[in-house]
Amino acid sequence: MNPTDRRSPRVHTFVAVASVALACAVSAPAHADDAPPPDTAHAVQSGVVAHVVTKIVGIDADSNSVLIRGPRGNEIAVDVDPNVGNVADLKIGDTVTIDYQNALLVHADKVASNGIRQKIETDATTPVSGGESTSVRSVEVVATVEKIDRKQRLVTLRGPERTVVVQALPDVPLDAFKVGDSIRANFKSATAVKITRDGAAIQ
Repeated sequence: MNPTDRRSPRVHTFVAVASVALACAVSAPAHADDAPPPDTAHAVQSGVVAHVVTKIVGIDADSNSVLIRGPRGNEIAVDVDPNVGNVADLKIGDTVTIDYQNALLVHADKVASNGIRQKIETDATTPVSGGESTSVRSVEVVATVEKIDRKQRLVTLRGPERTVVVQALPDVPLDAFKVGDSIRANFKSATAVKITRDGAAIQ
Protein backbone atom coordinates (compact mmCIF):
# COMPACT_ATOMS: atom_id res chain seq x y z
CA MET A 1 0.00 0.00 0.00
CA ASN A 2 1.28 3.48 -0.87
CA PRO A 3 2.02 5.20 2.49
CA THR A 4 0.85 8.51 1.03
CA ASP A 5 -2.52 7.05 0.22
CA ARG A 6 -4.42 7.89 3.40
CA ARG A 7 -8.01 7.00 3.05
CA SER A 8 -10.45 7.29 5.89
CA PRO A 9 -11.66 3.92 7.12
CA ARG A 10 -15.13 3.06 6.06
CA VAL A 11 -17.78 3.45 8.65
CA HIS A 12 -20.48 0.83 8.57
CA THR A 13 -23.73 1.79 10.22
CA PHE A 14 -25.70 -1.03 11.64
CA VAL A 15 -29.41 -0.41 12.12
CA ALA A 16 -30.92 -2.55 14.84
CA VAL A 17 -33.92 -4.68 13.96
CA ALA A 18 -36.88 -4.95 16.28
CA SER A 19 -35.61 -8.02 18.12
CA VAL A 20 -32.40 -6.21 19.01
CA ALA A 21 -34.32 -3.13 20.09
CA LEU A 22 -36.31 -5.28 22.48
CA ALA A 23 -33.09 -6.45 24.12
CA CYS A 24 -31.45 -3.04 24.42
CA ALA A 25 -31.35 -1.44 27.86
CA VAL A 26 -31.92 2.29 28.03
CA SER A 27 -29.40 3.70 30.45
CA ALA A 28 -30.48 7.24 31.29
CA PRO A 29 -34.03 7.86 32.57
CA ALA A 30 -35.88 10.87 31.24
CA HIS A 31 -39.18 12.51 32.00
CA ALA A 32 -41.82 12.64 29.30
CA ASP A 33 -41.43 16.39 28.89
CA ASP A 34 -37.67 16.37 28.29
CA ALA A 35 -37.09 13.12 26.40
CA PRO A 36 -34.83 13.66 23.35
CA PRO A 37 -36.21 13.19 19.83
CA PRO A 38 -35.71 9.70 18.38
CA ASP A 39 -32.66 8.84 16.29
CA THR A 40 -34.22 8.54 12.86
CA ALA A 41 -31.69 6.08 11.45
CA HIS A 42 -32.82 3.50 14.00
CA ALA A 43 -36.44 4.57 14.35
CA VAL A 44 -37.40 4.20 10.71
CA GLN A 45 -36.31 0.56 10.69
CA SER A 46 -37.55 -0.97 13.91
CA GLY A 47 -39.13 1.64 16.13
CA VAL A 48 -37.05 3.51 18.64
CA VAL A 49 -37.36 2.51 22.26
CA ALA A 50 -38.42 5.64 24.13
CA HIS A 51 -37.77 5.73 27.87
CA VAL A 52 -40.10 8.00 29.85
CA VAL A 53 -41.39 8.55 33.34
CA THR A 54 -44.99 9.65 32.98
CA LYS A 55 -48.53 9.34 34.31
CA ILE A 56 -51.24 6.97 33.17
CA VAL A 57 -54.13 8.96 31.68
CA GLY A 58 -56.17 6.03 30.37
CA ILE A 59 -56.44 2.25 30.71
CA ASP A 60 -58.05 -0.33 28.42
CA ALA A 61 -57.97 -3.65 30.27
CA ASP A 62 -59.65 -5.52 27.39
CA SER A 63 -56.78 -4.79 24.99
CA ASN A 64 -54.18 -4.57 27.79
CA SER A 65 -53.13 -1.09 26.69
CA VAL A 66 -52.56 2.24 28.41
CA LEU A 67 -52.78 5.88 27.43
CA ILE A 68 -49.78 7.94 28.52
CA ARG A 69 -48.55 11.50 28.07
CA GLY A 70 -45.80 11.36 25.44
CA PRO A 71 -42.52 13.28 25.07
CA ARG A 72 -44.21 15.99 22.99
CA GLY A 73 -47.13 16.43 25.36
CA ASN A 74 -49.44 14.33 23.19
CA GLU A 75 -51.37 11.32 24.41
CA ILE A 76 -49.96 7.98 23.24
CA ALA A 77 -51.79 4.66 23.28
CA VAL A 78 -49.29 1.93 24.16
CA ASP A 79 -50.05 -1.78 23.89
CA VAL A 80 -48.64 -3.88 26.73
CA ASP A 81 -47.92 -7.50 25.89
CA PRO A 82 -49.21 -9.83 28.65
CA ASN A 83 -45.64 -11.11 29.01
CA VAL A 84 -44.56 -7.56 29.90
CA GLY A 85 -47.30 -6.69 32.37
CA ASN A 86 -50.99 -6.61 33.26
CA VAL A 87 -52.52 -3.14 33.04
CA ALA A 88 -55.40 -4.22 35.30
CA ASP A 89 -52.98 -3.63 38.18
CA LEU A 90 -52.67 0.05 37.22
CA LYS A 91 -54.97 2.98 37.84
CA ILE A 92 -55.32 6.38 36.22
CA GLY A 93 -52.88 8.82 37.76
CA ASP A 94 -50.20 6.22 38.51
CA THR A 95 -46.65 7.30 37.72
CA VAL A 96 -44.87 4.65 35.67
CA THR A 97 -41.52 4.17 34.00
CA ILE A 98 -42.11 2.79 30.55
CA ASP A 99 -39.90 1.79 27.64
CA TYR A 100 -41.88 1.57 24.41
CA GLN A 101 -41.37 1.27 20.69
CA ASN A 102 -42.83 4.10 18.63
CA ALA A 103 -45.81 3.49 16.38
CA LEU A 104 -44.53 2.73 12.86
CA LEU A 105 -46.26 3.94 9.70
CA VAL A 106 -45.83 1.13 7.18
CA HIS A 107 -48.13 2.27 4.34
CA ALA A 108 -50.15 5.34 3.38
CA ASP A 109 -52.34 6.36 0.44
CA LYS A 110 -54.33 9.50 -0.29
CA VAL A 111 -58.10 9.12 -0.17
CA ALA A 112 -61.01 11.37 -1.05
CA SER A 113 -61.44 14.17 1.46
CA ASN A 114 -64.98 13.56 2.70
CA GLY A 115 -64.41 14.32 6.37
CA ILE A 116 -65.11 10.72 7.42
CA ARG A 117 -62.44 9.13 9.60
CA GLN A 118 -62.41 5.38 10.17
CA LYS A 119 -60.36 2.91 12.17
CA ILE A 120 -59.81 -0.85 11.86
CA GLU A 121 -57.62 -2.83 14.25
CA THR A 122 -56.15 -6.31 13.88
CA ASP A 123 -53.87 -8.29 16.17
CA ALA A 124 -50.90 -10.34 14.99
CA THR A 125 -48.56 -12.61 16.93
CA THR A 126 -44.87 -12.16 16.12
CA PRO A 127 -42.27 -14.76 17.18
CA VAL A 128 -39.27 -13.52 19.18
CA SER A 129 -36.17 -15.22 20.55
CA GLY A 130 -36.43 -18.10 23.02
CA GLY A 131 -39.51 -19.62 21.41
CA GLU A 132 -41.77 -16.89 22.80
CA SER A 133 -44.04 -14.54 20.90
CA THR A 134 -45.30 -11.01 21.23
CA SER A 135 -48.60 -9.46 20.18
CA VAL A 136 -48.46 -6.50 17.80
CA ARG A 137 -51.54 -4.48 16.90
CA SER A 138 -51.93 -3.25 13.33
CA VAL A 139 -54.15 -0.24 12.82
CA GLU A 140 -55.72 0.92 9.57
CA VAL A 141 -57.11 4.41 9.88
CA VAL A 142 -58.49 7.09 7.59
CA ALA A 143 -57.07 10.26 9.08
CA THR A 144 -56.13 13.86 8.37
CA VAL A 145 -52.47 14.86 8.14
CA GLU A 146 -51.87 17.49 10.82
CA LYS A 147 -48.08 17.82 10.61
CA ILE A 148 -45.11 16.30 8.75
CA ASP A 149 -41.56 16.38 10.11
CA ARG A 150 -39.67 15.22 7.03
CA LYS A 151 -36.27 15.30 8.72
CA GLN A 152 -37.32 12.97 11.56
CA ARG A 153 -39.95 11.26 9.35
CA LEU A 154 -42.65 11.88 11.94
CA VAL A 155 -46.26 12.28 10.83
CA THR A 156 -49.04 13.62 13.03
CA LEU A 157 -52.42 12.13 12.13
CA ARG A 158 -55.84 13.18 13.43
CA GLY A 159 -57.98 10.07 13.46
CA PRO A 160 -61.51 9.21 14.60
CA GLU A 161 -60.49 8.79 18.25
CA ARG A 162 -57.34 10.83 18.87
CA THR A 163 -54.33 12.46 17.28
CA VAL A 164 -51.30 10.18 16.96
CA VAL A 165 -47.66 10.66 15.96
CA VAL A 166 -46.21 7.85 13.86
CA GLN A 167 -42.71 7.15 12.54
CA ALA A 168 -42.72 6.60 8.77
CA LEU A 169 -40.73 3.70 7.34
CA PRO A 170 -38.27 4.52 4.51
CA ASP A 171 -40.56 3.31 1.72
CA VAL A 172 -43.45 5.58 2.76
CA PRO A 173 -43.34 8.52 0.28
CA LEU A 174 -43.76 11.51 2.59
CA ASP A 175 -43.20 13.91 -0.31
CA ALA A 176 -46.51 12.72 -1.73
CA PHE A 177 -48.45 14.13 1.22
CA LYS A 178 -49.08 17.55 2.69
CA VAL A 179 -50.84 18.99 5.72
CA GLY A 180 -54.61 18.73 5.31
CA ASP A 181 -54.55 15.59 3.16
CA SER A 182 -56.86 12.72 4.03
CA ILE A 183 -54.94 9.45 3.95
CA ARG A 184 -55.53 5.78 4.60
CA ALA A 185 -52.66 4.81 6.91
CA ASN A 186 -51.51 1.42 8.12
CA PHE A 187 -49.32 1.49 11.19
CA LYS A 188 -48.07 -0.77 13.96
CA SER A 189 -49.16 0.55 17.33
CA ALA A 190 -46.70 1.66 19.98
CA THR A 191 -45.68 -1.34 22.08
CA ALA A 192 -44.28 -1.45 25.61
CA VAL A 193 -40.97 -3.24 26.06
CA LYS A 194 -40.93 -2.70 29.83
CA ILE A 195 -43.23 -1.00 32.33
CA THR A 196 -42.70 -0.55 36.06
CA ARG A 197 -44.36 1.30 38.93
CA ASP A 198 -42.28 2.29 41.95
CA GLY A 199 -39.45 0.20 40.51
CA ALA A 200 -41.52 -3.01 40.39
CA ALA A 201 -42.92 -4.72 37.31
CA ILE A 202 -46.71 -4.85 37.01
CA GLN A 203 -48.00 -8.43 36.96
